[in-house]
Amino acid sequence: MKRWASLVWVGATVTVAVVTYAMKDSAGRAADHVMQLRADIAREKEQLTVLRAEWGVLDQPARLQTLVERYSTYLDLKPLDVRQLASIDDVPDKLPTPPQASLDGMRTGAITPVVKVPAAPKAPAVHKKPVPARSPVSAPAPVRTPPPASPPPIPKTGELE
Repeated sequence: MKRWASLVWVGATVTVAVVTYAMKDSAGRAADHVMQLRADIAREKEQLTVLRAEWGVLDQPARLQTLVERYSTYLDLKPLDVRQLASIDDVPDKLPTPPQASLDGMRTGAITPVVKVPAAPKAPAVHKKPVPARSPVSAPAPVRTPPPASPPPIPKTGELE
């Protein structure tokens, strides 16, 4: 009887030791994960600081004015007129519907409206010989348009003026 009791106590001790080790290992992994998350947060905060500083440089009015002067012909920029500003009361509640003939100036001549035709009464089924499948007809080649003129080179972030 003493021998069985000793074996039970040894088994219980081993079980408690294994469970304790598993809990310690799990806590260590959780601590490592917390440290990794804190390091990631610190990196993100530093990245945000760098991005805010870069935005401050990119958003300088003098720099923007030189870019506007340089690219105004390419971008077709025009000065803002004070009469172009409006209040929220000037905005209509519902947008007007565009005319159906021309959607938006794109080539839409090939688009035709779908008209539902009433179905004709079904004729009795007639068994015919199967017709061999035809090869598909290839579509016409698309028309290529020349690319627009390229703008002057834009300076990279590190090459600020």
